Amino acid sequence: MARACACLLLAALAGCVAHPAPAPRYLPPIGSTDIFNTEPGAAPGHRLVVADLRLEAGANGPAHYHPWEEYLYVIEGSALLSLDGAPPRSIAAGEQVVIPARMVHRAQAGPQGVRA
Repeated sequence: MARACACLLLAALAGCVAHPAPAPRYLPPIGSTDIFNTEPGAAPGHRLVVADLRLEAGANGPAHYHPWEEYLYVIEGSALLSLDGAPPRSIAAGEQVVIPARMVHRAQAGPQGVRA
């Protein structure tokens, strides 16, 4: 009987063990936040731009273009990406796309928003 009580007490105490708090998660503001915007030493006269893009569910990004190629990698959520002259393409977390230089494009965030 004492052994059974001891086992029950240990089982009850096991549920009281403190779990470590989750690591803090960085969440940038809505929009595009530059992470790097610099001239790389290995490519003088060029720019390296790395941005953290976040759009709320259903948000529409404006049509725009860049003078450089854009490398887009979706971290969370999904989006509908439209490139001029091509049918809209759905992209989701874990997927990437290369947008050619000077290609007009726009994105509409999916139902959970998008972070890329």
